[in-house]
Amino acid sequence: MVDLDYYSQWYQTLPESHFLAGTILLLLWAWVLFKLFYGNRPNFPQPHKKIERIASRWVKRLFYLLISIMVITGYLMATADGETLVIFEKIKLPAFSQFSAQQVDTMGWVHEYVSYAIMALVVLHIAGALKHHFIDKDDTLKRMT
Repeated sequence: MVDLDYYSQWYQTLPESHFLAGTILLLLWAWVLFKLFYGNRPNFPQPHKKIERIASRWVKRLFYLLISIMVITGYLMATADGETLVIFEKIKLPAFSQFSAQQVDTMGWVHEYVSYAIMALVVLHIAGALKHHFIDKDDTLKRMT
């Protein structure tokens, strides 16, 4: 997105779509965290190996941490000038603070590389689900839906 020039057809629409997607992710993330603290947590079925349970817990913790960092840095960058962010002339997100250009660059770097780490975790998560379905032939994948 940062490589778009003024004459690109995506120059105006892509950033607002990105902010809207981030806002939706923020709301979904708030719901997930609410369910984490106030909902029922499913237990692992006994057949899973101890290493799989440990790996699953750590991948889940990393997802929580990285998605939280992603949402926070995105929000802070979008409102870094101290102005309220308005998305599609309807949704207003207040600014938290004002940041320097160097701080925004750092947040941008963190935002970008955290997104790569999340993508790697998604691939790992998919690989684990497929392993359970096709190799272990258990109902782990079915229970995810």
